[in-house]
Amino acid sequence: MSQIASFYLLKDGQRQELSNGDCSGAVYMAIWDWCESELDLDVRFPAPQTEDTLDCALLEGELVSALLAALREQELSELAAEIAPDWNLPTESVQSGLETLRSHLELIQGDTALLYEMI
Repeated sequence: MSQIASFYLLKDGQRQELSNGDCSGAVYMAIWDWCESELDLDVRFPAPQTEDTLDCALLEGELVSALLAALREQELSELAAEIAPDWNLPTESVQSGLETLRSHLELIQGDTALLYEMI
């Protein structure tokens, strides 16, 4: 089973691919799990999932603001050290994923959204 993680900036019907930070889909699944369990943010609900998609998340509007605020309040290295063991992942990979996600969220303005897909 492949775990190719992809991020896209969505604006005006256009889809621009962004870096995945060289992280696997497992890293982002761990991050989404943290969002859902620790922040009570359901990032997966509104995402358009196809039959080829193993995992996906759509981040827009207030969800972006809430997640970005939470990530800005955290020391990402400490957060990565908290998340990584539960998923048997290298802390450095989780930290890279968190940094990538935060930088992508900072791009979201107005009617722009961030789509994550793992295939």
